[in-house]
Amino acid sequence: MSTSSFQMSSFTPVDGKIVNQSSTSVSFSFSSAYVTHISVDMWSEDDQGATYAFRQETDTNGTDDVGLSFDVPAAVDLHYRITISGDPGSNNIVYVRIEW
Repeated sequence: MSTSSFQMSSFTPVDGKIVNQSSTSVSFSFSSAYVTHISVDMWSEDDQGATYAFRQETDTNGTDDVGLSFDVPAAVDLHYRITISGDPGSNNIVYVRIEW
């Protein structure tokens, strides 16, 4: 299993790529105060034959950590976009961990 961790702020979506060797699931974990909504879009490379596109989103209560999990095709490289929103006036920093 591989992992990636970083932080992001609201109103600036984060795009990334996962080079997937054999995993059939990808999990996103989020930790933050003041964030009220998180969405994650995932899609596959067009040239890999296994077309995959899926979106998940969740509302948060601003205090508890949340996670989103995707079942994905094995050995298909994936792209993701994470978008968050939160209380106006707060810094809305989110700590993100991705496991695959």
